[in-house]
Amino acid sequence: MPFGVLVNCGCVLCGGLLGTALKQVIPQKLNHYLPMAFGCCSIAIGINSIIKANAMTAVVLAILTGFTLGQLMGLEEKSARFFGWLVRALHLGGKDIDMEFYITAVALFCCSGFGWYSTLTEGITGDPSLLLSKSVLDFFTAVVFAASLGLSICAIPLPQVVILLGVFGAGRVLAPLLTPAMFADLSACGGILTMAAGLRVSKIKVIPLVDMMPALILVMPCSALWTAVMG
Repeated sequence: MPFGVLVNCGCVLCGGLLGTALKQVIPQKLNHYLPMAFGCCSIAIGINSIIKANAMTAVVLAILTGFTLGQLMGLEEKSARFFGWLVRALHLGGKDIDMEFYITAVALFCCSGFGWYSTLTEGITGDPSLLLSKSVLDFFTAVVFAASLGLSICAIPLPQVVILLGVFGAGRVLAPLLTPAMFADLSACGGILTMAAGLRVSKIKVIPLVDMMPALILVMPCSALWTAVMG
């Protein structure tokens, strides 16, 4: 049973509800700067993950290929339209939502490298401890984001649970094929995406984050191929 996945998505929902409830209590100045502080933390977390790479060339190849595919498919624009529709369909607001900021939140909750790493680990070993640790961080992250986005943040756990259950199932099926080197490169790829999200949240640089997401699917095959060729 994907216990960690369900707890993680539940924590995002609860954090979103709490953050919305506290929205009127938290000073406006803090509401403005808190996401920027979180963005700086995301950059630091991303750097910490990147240095764990086993084959950085394979990671860069996955990023560039994945980003190219994402751009060609228009994933960022399609995601913005989908989540705009989902928020309105669930009557969670959406008329004046900052969609750029919202898509950044979606990427962090649904497609973070550490999240996929933790979910694959639970799928392979049945141990949810890493994902439970991430759930604590995601709870407070959801509180921070909900202070700006309100109830609309509560729509994110719906696609999140679908994506993470897919990753969990992939871990169970592909367990015999996955190696520690592939996990290290997945962590590094996720670190680059987390760093990009931090730059975007901090309003330093707007990067088409969703367009980079295919890299998370490509990075482990690229890592395996690189190890086979170079080894």
